[in-house]
Amino acid sequence: MATSALYHKLIPHNGQTDNPVLLIHGFLESHTMWYDIPLEKFNRPIVLIDVPGFGKSELLDDKKPSIHYFAEAIYELMELYQFSAFSIVGHSMGGYIGLELLQITDKAQKLLLLNSNFWQDSTLKQRDRIRVADILIQHKDAFIVEAIPNLFLNPANHASDIKKLVNEAKNGVGEWYAYASLAMKDRADFTNFLKNNPARFDIIQGKEDALIPLNTMMLNCEGWKTPYIIENSGHMSLYEQKDEVVKLLMELI
Repeated sequence: MATSALYHKLIPHNGQTDNPVLLIHGFLESHTMWYDIPLEKFNRPIVLIDVPGFGKSELLDDKKPSIHYFAEAIYELMELYQFSAFSIVGHSMGGYIGLELLQITDKAQKLLLLNSNFWQDSTLKQRDRIRVADILIQHKDAFIVEAIPNLFLNPANHASDIKKLVNEAKNGVGEWYAYASLAMKDRADFTNFLKNNPARFDIIQGKEDALIPLNTMMLNCEGWKTPYIIENSGHMSLYEQKDEVVKLLMELI
């Protein structure tokens, strides 16, 4: 993929650009989701990015939908900058991309899975990804209006955030969103990889996350990894409990 088609923004820290934190947004989101947090608190350079097919980035792949394709496109960009190392915060789908980056390069030193997971979809979930892809091609805006509020534990408390997310998501291309849904359906299982590399990642989990139930997360982590649990939070912990999540991000990175 040509990196020119991948929208990104490098924010230096004290004039330095090496060893940045790469922030990867989730499904139906863009790099703007990170604008509401104090990025300067990372005390590191920041790379904001729009995943291919989202925000200002084009989707140029016409092959089988693949999370690995997203990761390769981003890795190509990071190599263009010749970073010696970088860390990753990946929200939801962004976490899946981050897992691929961990496997592609040792320069990806640490990944924070924010409202994300590391195992394959169940058969039922895979069927739902296909259903979602079909709906996005035919009725994109109606799906967005229904889906985004359901990511929040208490949507009424986040009306302005939801409006902003919905309006931006509507600007996207339904077929490109469908590609991403199918890519998530077929993503790899990283359980064994992470068990062999437990220091390279951490998990921030919303206690009431409807997409990634806490009991499922705890079962998959039992005996080898302890997630950080965010109370009173659904799938959008960065919006719902911003101060707590930002504090964790700074500590873990």
